[in-house]
Parts: sequence; C-alpha cells; structure tokens
Amino acid sequence: MTGRRWYPTSETLEDGSIIVIGGDKNGGYVNTVAQDNPTYEFFPPKGDGEAINFPFLSETLPINLYALTWMMPSGKLFIQSNRRSILFDYKTQDQEELPEMPYAARVYPASAATMMLPLLPENNYTATVLFCGGSNPPQWGTDGTAGYNVTAIPADNTCVRISPDSANATYEDDDYMLEGRSMGQFVLMPDGTAWMGNGVAMGTAGYGDEHYSVGMSYGQDPVYTPAIYNFSAPAGQRWNRTGLSASQNERMYHSTAILLPDSSILISGSNPNADFTNEQWRSRTDVERWYPSYYNSARPTYTGAPTTLSYGGDSFDLVMDTFMDEPTAQNTKVVIIRGGFNTHAIGFGQKMLQLESTYTVDEQTNKTTIHVSQLPGNPGPTLFQPGSAMIFVVVNGVPSEGEFLMVGSGQLGEQPTAANAALPSSTVLAVEPSTEPSSDAANGGSTGSGSGTGSSASNSNGASTLGLTLSTMGLGVVGVVAGALLL
Repeated sequence: MTGRRWYPTSETLEDGSIIVIGGDKNGGYVNTVAQDNPTYEFFPPKGDGEAINFPFLSETLPINLYALTWMMPSGKLFIQSNRRSILFDYKTQDQEELPEMPYAARVYPASAATMMLPLLPENNYTATVLFCGGSNPPQWGTDGTAGYNVTAIPADNTCVRISPDSANATYEDDDYMLEGRSMGQFVLMPDGTAWMGNGVAMGTAGYGDEHYSVGMSYGQDPVYTPAIYNFSAPAGQRWNRTGLSASQNERMYHSTAILLPDSSILISGSNPNADFTNEQWRSRTDVERWYPSYYNSARPTYTGAPTTLSYGGDSFDLVMDTFMDEPTAQNTKVVIIRGGFNTHAIGFGQKMLQLESTYTVDEQTNKTTIHVSQLPGNPGPTLFQPGSAMIFVVVNGVPSEGEFLMVGSGQLGEQPTAANAALPSSTVLAVEPSTEPSSDAANGGSTGSGSGTGSSASNSNGASTLGLTLSTMGLGVVGVVAGALLL
C-alpha cells in the first residue's frame, strides 16, 4: 500500500478490485490528527497508484477508524463515520450528505452490529442498512486514549435502518435490541434471519490505560446469549431468543463470527488485553459453533447447481431430489450469501440476495424443478459484487448445504452483463386419478373420448377437462423464520 493503515476499511467494488479507506499510522483507541491517514487507494492499484485525499475522514475525527462502508446498487459507496453519513462516488469524488446517525456512534470503538438487509425481488432489490447498538459516551478521547472510565457507560440498545439510494433517504427506528451491545456481530442466515451474538453491555471496544478501564479492557459485562433478528417480521416482533442458550465463553474485543456452509456459525477469538496477556479477561484461543434449530432437519438436496453466476443471461434449473407439492414449491427460494470480511468484532461487506425463481411441479413423474434466474443484469455487479459466494436452496425455512460458486467472470475488470431471460411460469402438471366406468359406459355408452384414465387440471369454473392441461400459478415466496438453538 501507499502508507501505513491501522484499522482501515475494505470493500469490494463492481470490477472485483478493493477500495481501502482510511486508517491511522500507529494505532490507538481513537484516531488523532497527528497519525490520521485520511486517504483511500485501490488494490490492485488504479491510475497512478497514489493515495487519494478524502477530507470526509479528517472531518470525522477522532472516530473514523473502520468507517462503515457498503457498495450501493447505484455504484456509489455509502460511508458512515463518527455520526456522519454520505453517499460517495469514488469515480468522480462527488459526495452527497445524508442525515446524521441518531442516538449513538456506531463505528469503532463504539462498534455497533451492522449489516445490509437481504436483497429481495419483491422490493426491487432495495439496499437497506441496519445498525444496532454502539455507544454514546459524553466524549471521545483526543490523545489516542479513552480519557475517562468508558466502562461506566452502558452500551446502546437502539436499532436504525436507512436505504441510502432512496430519494430523501433518512434513518428510521427499528425494534430496539433486547439489551445494549457494543461489539455485537450480525451473521446473515440462509433463511433470511440474522444471528446476533458476542459483545459487551458496558463500555466499548479496545483496551488501554488501567486508569480508564477495569483491568485493560474498555469493554465489560459480556453478553453471553445470542438473539435472532427477523427483518420481515412486524415491527415490535423482530427480536427473539426462544430456545436459545447462553454461551459459556465471553467473546469481546478481537472476536469474530462467520457462517459455515452447513448453516452453523463459527465463533472464535477474544483478546481484550495487550498482546496475549490475561488480565481479568483471558485471551481465548478456543472456537465454538452455534447451530440453528433446523440443523438436524432433513436438508433439501438437488442436482443442477451452477459453479458460476452471471449478471443476466439464461436461467438455470435445479431438480429437487425429493418430489415437492405446489405449496412446498411456493415456499422454496434460492439465495446467495457473501460472507464479507470479519475482524475486531466487526463484520464488513456481508450480502445476501434472493434470486428470482419459479417452479414446475410434475405430478406425472413426481419431479419438482426450480427455475432460477441469474443475478439481475441491471444494475449488475454494483448490486452484488463479483467473487466467491455460497448458494443455498431454502425449502419451508430449511436450507440446503451451501455450495461455493463464483459470481461474475472470475477475473478482475468490467463484468459482462446482459438482460435476464424470462422465467417459465410456475406450473403444475397434474394427473387425473383413474375412474370407474359409468353405468351408461357399462351398457355400451360413452362418457368421453378417453378410456377412463387421463390427466387433468381444474379450470377457473371448477370443471374438469380431459387430456394433459397446465395449471399456471403465480409465483409466491414465503419467508419462514427458523428458531435457533445453542447445542
């Protein structure tokens, strides 16, 4: 890189390259003018390879480290630092001011849990970002330390969401958490819910001078019990922890949590002290796994999984290994998840997108086929950047084992796009059961042109028509919330 960057932000761009934003030169609890690196650069380098000045970072001192950043469908970057929010066009360096963050600071070291909500066909893939928790102390240090006993400040429990690309974008209140958390982490789950775990109820991320902390940790009162957030539930009902158990292990500063292909979550780390000391809270080298309630359920299986997804183009078919009736086919969705980057109790760049799909339920052959679109060709890679991701088929809220695939061309550079081919209509190929001959038929009369058996479907008047018919159904996708259990 062009210079030292301690606690910078990284986000993948639409060509597969990475923008690296901010950081400081020496580290510390918060940033200072003397050590700030208020620039951004690209990897691999673009243009002359020099760092580009970014005044927004200087203006948001002292808490501008790990500035929270997402690529938006518009191609602009939504960036949140200190209490300010902007839409930034990194190509033209134009910036649009958005409303200030309410209630609390969310960036490091306040360290809220943040994520982009699932991108869905039914809301035209609107990108909405959720922030939960953080901290609202009376001051932030000016010399790289806390400057006071930050452990006496309760962590924030508010949640807000914003759709930055929308006209007149504003922060809206979401359901408050079940308790305040700093260093809580979201992990997007294939069923559309999100796991929230780890973190502390008092203080913030970081460690430092014992005069301003208990031991060395600026975070205290670990939160041991996770919770599940369901963005599609009615307001007031989005948080629950039914059936969940507390972990035996505190997960504080330097912890991480990531989704595995079997839908369990790998949780590791916690080092709230300098180096590898164990003052008050131990430095953890153990890992644990959290299992959702559906973990031991029969998982959907299928054939036809692609190894790549393109931006637009022809659809593909997934043939389910087990026959599904129409209500079950209606409750089937295909999703892709990008895990993003995880460090220091912060998850960056997670994205989940549901691909458009229809179905054919063939009662003649007992075969169910899910017809699946490629990623939307418009807007293309700004919606879901190229690179590795996992694909899941979710049936009645139970996901298949995830399979890794490549989104895009697999090469750095402009990604090919095309119009999406139209999907077949959702269809049921029905078979009429065998019938006994009528009394007239038994006496030599005829009740129809068939031999007494055939395939049928009811028309809109409820009449029966002989011969093969197609019942064309509207596509419906129903999200089913799965509870979760710590085993």
